[in-house]
Amino acid sequence: MLSSGESDDSHKDHYEEVSKYYSSIPATIDGMLNGYSNISDLDIQSSKEFLLTLCNKKKSSPGKSRVLDVGAGIGRISKNLLTKHFEKVDLLEQSTIFIEQARESLKDCPNVDRCYNVGLQDFKPEDFSVKYDIIWIQWVLMFVLDEDIIKFINVCKQILNENGVIVVKDNVASGVKNEFDEEDNSIVRSLSHFCLLFSKANLKCIRSEKVNGLPKPLFKVYMFALKPNKEKESSES
Repeated sequence: MLSSGESDDSHKDHYEEVSKYYSSIPATIDGMLNGYSNISDLDIQSSKEFLLTLCNKKKSSPGKSRVLDVGAGIGRISKNLLTKHFEKVDLLEQSTIFIEQARESLKDCPNVDRCYNVGLQDFKPEDFSVKYDIIWIQWVLMFVLDEDIIKFINVCKQILNENGVIVVKDNVASGVKNEFDEEDNSIVRSLSHFCLLFSKANLKCIRSEKVNGLPKPLFKVYMFALKPNKEKESSES
């Protein structure tokens, strides 16, 4: 069994390797999509339809005041989707090069507000009174360890508005086992593993959807809409 110090060191090594890999990735759409820039429009369209479905419900719908783009990269999703639907858009991105490119790309978008240049595993809100209607987490959890995902989700729950929703859009392994990529230190989780993670974080899935039309060489991609499971949390308190 690893001691606490050994565990911390292994986590540090993991994120250093991920950071090292991404330092070689160009700050372009092709770089963000691993050479598949041609799927960007399909990706944005599927996200738009999913978002509108969530926001077109009745009293339980999230508002459109503020959204957090997690793993924002160069701002592709913020620019093409989130700035068109929310009054304020905040970005969270670990890479300094990517976040600077995002600022440049979004300079003509007046509703872009805060840019947090930090990895989600180290994210601590500057102001817990700033609340989000949607926290959009796309293609970044594969680089984050399970316990750090749960820790981050617990932070997210503290900054969600009353009807706020956490959206996770990510690659999903085809089988029942996770798939590890030694080149970029990513973990493509199985559907059952995602469900286990959400349960451990006391989240309930209110909607899930598979993205159709992606090229065959790519992993399956799912979108999950998640809310805090308040009944479970109250029963455990």
